[in-house]
Amino acid sequence: MALELIVNLLLLGFSIFCYFYVGATMPVSAANELGAEQWPQALLLLLIPAICWNIYKFFKRNRKEDVAASFKDFFPSIVRLVKSKLFFGMALVVIMALMYEPVGFIATCLLFLIAYGLLLGQRNMVLLLVTSVLITVLLYIGFAVFLGVMLPRGQVPFLRNFALFVESLIPAV
Repeated sequence: MALELIVNLLLLGFSIFCYFYVGATMPVSAANELGAEQWPQALLLLLIPAICWNIYKFFKRNRKEDVAASFKDFFPSIVRLVKSKLFFGMALVVIMALMYEPVGFIATCLLFLIAYGLLLGQRNMVLLLVTSVLITVLLYIGFAVFLGVMLPRGQVPFLRNFALFVESLIPAV
């Protein structure tokens, strides 16, 4: 219970920091267009009240005595969190973020989807591989072709060559 409050307070502080950091570090766009700095700030403006509402509901749901008592369960709840699928899912996302540039989008996305599918309990390997490849291809086409986002090809030579080969197969729109 205390872990929920602490995570919400940390998220609130980090979201407020990010709002001002994005505004201070991104170049200002023209007055009549939504620029690169305004999209994350708009999402953060939606997120910050939602987190505040969640904190309010936490205190409304729990009396002050219950909140103080829940801090006694703080360390055991951290142990339960570290052993949970949620924690392993978050670790997979961090690993994916670290692998993204050096390994490239295609390999990273494919490995992430396979690992996350296994984490969620999918044991049919054929289905897992087919859906992972399909989702990777759809994400690649959506971002690289339709949105024009330059996805990383990776720094490992054979993975980079594979990414270039895949790019040559997909026609530009």
